[in-house]
Amino acid sequence: MKKTYLLLAFSLFSFNLIYAQVKWGIGGGAHNASVIETNSLQNWNQQYKGNFSPLGSFHAGFFSEINLDKKGNWAVQPALLYTSKGRKFSKTYDSAKSFLNDTSAINASWKTSYLELPVNFIYRLPLTSKVRFIVGGGPYIALQLTDKAAYEIINASGERNIFTDKLASGDAVNKYDKLNWGINALAGFDFNDRLMLTANYSRSMSDFYTAQYPGSFRHELWGGTAVIWLTPSKTAKIKADQKDSDGDGVPDKLDKCPAEMGTAATSGCPDTDGDSVPDNEDKCPGIAGISKLLGCPAPDKDNDGISDEADKCPDVAGTAKYNGCPVPDTDADGINDDSDNCPAIAGTVKYNGCPAPDTDGDGIDDDADKCPLKAGAKENNGCPHIAKDMLDDINKAARSILFDVNSDNIKLTSFTALDKMAEIMRSDTELKLDIEGHTDNTGSIRHNQVLSGRRALAIKTYLVKKGIAPERLTASGFGSEHPIADNNTEEGRSKNRRVAFKIKY
Repeated sequence: MKKTYLLLAFSLFSFNLIYAQVKWGIGGGAHNASVIETNSLQNWNQQYKGNFSPLGSFHAGFFSEINLDKKGNWAVQPALLYTSKGRKFSKTYDSAKSFLNDTSAINASWKTSYLELPVNFIYRLPLTSKVRFIVGGGPYIALQLTDKAAYEIINASGERNIFTDKLASGDAVNKYDKLNWGINALAGFDFNDRLMLTANYSRSMSDFYTAQYPGSFRHELWGGTAVIWLTPSKTAKIKADQKDSDGDGVPDKLDKCPAEMGTAATSGCPDTDGDSVPDNEDKCPGIAGISKLLGCPAPDKDNDGISDEADKCPDVAGTAKYNGCPVPDTDADGINDDSDNCPAIAGTVKYNGCPAPDTDGDGIDDDADKCPLKAGAKENNGCPHIAKDMLDDINKAARSILFDVNSDNIKLTSFTALDKMAEIMRSDTELKLDIEGHTDNTGSIRHNQVLSGRRALAIKTYLVKKGIAPERLTASGFGSEHPIADNNTEEGRSKNRRVAFKIKY
């Protein structure tokens, strides 16, 4: 199918250039390229999708146009274009994660260049003798020319490492297909058959990349194009029987007012108020009206756009749906019934006229409830109180966690306490845990900060391996910033070397 389409597009383009049947030209423009990727990877939409952004690029090449009817309203536009597509990626990482991989930010871009053959079928609507509105669309096929990826890695110290890589082509995994096809759409204007300006959209219908995991990868472009026509169109030559002296788009032979600019609806005569009644017949030429009143408007006392003869509430502004009467508000909540999802119960604008919901049924509506899915107490903002015995178990577990000297390696004796912590977290999947690492003031501030962060992250990693979702855990290192005892004594320093757990909903 791709080879057949390629041959057809090439034949149309060549025929037009050789015989100059209508016109040809050169042009190009700028566009924003992005990739529509769908896959079933876990957490992809939450952790990665939002970090992708469009890639600004351009397209340029040769354009042609072949008329399909005598009036030149329908035409086909083949083109041969150089087009660049791709996307960008940017992501930063929090300080705790940077202690493991030393990366604080990644900026990357993927750019693939194609030789593209679009064939658009267009309709041209004359606005004046020199300006036509254009709308159309059609398929395209693209042959890959070059591809490149660029990466910028920024480590936790602010150092940058920039490098590029050539992308592999082919039908195998982790490769880019040589051929890609899709659809185009365009709309714009053609000025005197010399300049065409259009807004363009295109989207590939075939995947251009084969990943190691099931997924779909398709290009999407939004942009604009300017084309300069180098061959005058035969349809641009005004024939004698199409002469239009006043330039209103109505030929003189059909124009009842050939010396005055008018509209086709009024047979070429002026219509100042645009009501389709020509000025020479309009009793109210400066006010839009109706033909049965000779161009004057029907009376409308309440100025709601509905004439009094059709208005059931002629003294009160209303809407056409209610025959000129205002939209009712049955529950008197200030939201009219047309916009009110609960027209019989007073509500709020936020919930489209319905009362604020109380999902967990604890008497605290979801807007004020910090735990909307779990019944709780008003004094605890809708969250349940954490039992004292659970808090005691958590504090006991925190005091039992030990590390090797000057290391983030957890001692084996601490595993029982950590397993108990994991059991507590599994018992209530809505609980969240803040893990804080603290040190005494021995050593440098930077060393203590890093060590405490690594120890907190080591505990988080252990709990994740025990089945606790990482988004329920935070790990922070505070070094010696928050002592709970005197750092001038060994006993005080020992108390300051600690791990603290803070549990919450």
